[in-house]
Amino acid sequence: MIKTLPLLALLTVPSPGAAVDASLKFLVSVEQQSIPAPFPARVTLHLHNAGSETVWLYRHARAKLPPPMRLLEEDTGPQSTGGSILTVQFEPASTGPITISTPAQAEVFQSVGLPKPALVRLAAGEDYEEKASIRLTRALSEVQKPILGAYRLTFTYIGQYSNADDILRDLRAKVWEGEVSSNTIEIQLQPPTPDSLCEVSGTVDTPDSVPIRDAIVSLSDKTEHLVDQTASDPDGKYSFSGLPPGFYWVTARHPGATHDTAVFRHVELTPSQPSATQDMVIIPQEIYEPKKMLHKPVLFRVTNNAGEPLDRVGVEITWANGDLVENVKGETGGDGVVALEVIPGRNFVTLKRHGCPKQDERADVAPGGGIGAFQFAFGCAKH
Repeated sequence: MIKTLPLLALLTVPSPGAAVDASLKFLVSVEQQSIPAPFPARVTLHLHNAGSETVWLYRHARAKLPPPMRLLEEDTGPQSTGGSILTVQFEPASTGPITISTPAQAEVFQSVGLPKPALVRLAAGEDYEEKASIRLTRALSEVQKPILGAYRLTFTYIGQYSNADDILRDLRAKVWEGEVSSNTIEIQLQPPTPDSLCEVSGTVDTPDSVPIRDAIVSLSDKTEHLVDQTASDPDGKYSFSGLPPGFYWVTARHPGATHDTAVFRHVELTPSQPSATQDMVIIPQEIYEPKKMLHKPVLFRVTNNAGEPLDRVGVEITWANGDLVENVKGETGGDGVVALEVIPGRNFVTLKRHGCPKQDERADVAPGGGIGAFQFAFGCAKH
């Protein structure tokens, strides 16, 4: 969603030694200034393109980039990598005479909405907003006492891609790369409420009762706001504790999985029934992921034979693997570029424009993360 923000409030505070692109301004706002335990902070990232060129952003920002995918025997060529990263600096605003033995920590939750990676076109002067949930862990004093009260949060948004220079050269599309820091937010960490004695626990298994290790298990409240997140242990077990009574959603999925593979369950915790068990069953990745590959954002640029960009060109992508067929459609903008989500591998491309015969092409999308890029010259000269 594109929204207009007060430009005077957008700040850029580069960290020392960082690769800075001043064209992107970064402001963070927090939903709640006073946060009781277990301290999930819900924030909105506001990104403003203050430059003169259109840029592409990769959402959603993650705590770190995923490792390279395992290549299959038939895969050839290098993998592309990259994405957007969100890091958090979190510390007490003032400790006075107290000595800190264990620093405060902040961790960016993975999105429970399970969106596919997507590219966002951000024209000059436009703004983009993205939600994120953060786990906050209090600092401890030298006597191992939790430090409450005022804390400071500062965020850093990073974009990095293995083929950004190639995309700019070949497609004339700029994928934003660099590092930009936000304004500093002050929040108050409050102690847990007296009734925060509830817990949810369980296991994550396959249908054959095989434990699934490192499944992402998320806990959300009745309004679907993230409360906590963890990974299942080697025995498939997970747990959340220190919760106030209420209605909660539990979500389990494989790391990097699409929404089709997520499992949702709900529980209601009360003073008379403060604990609940939810055993989650999700199918193995090799069953639901064709070739164990996930969708990947790809930029397609269409020009005429003179290299000039063509708008309003329909781009249809077809990927097939045995009985499985997927079709994705889009249309180029004024710069001749469209971003689509496709499965890595051999994709067949059909270009269509009013008054022109269709044109067939092929795009062999490399495995891995990051962004793919292709350019096609459309033989029809009609404008």
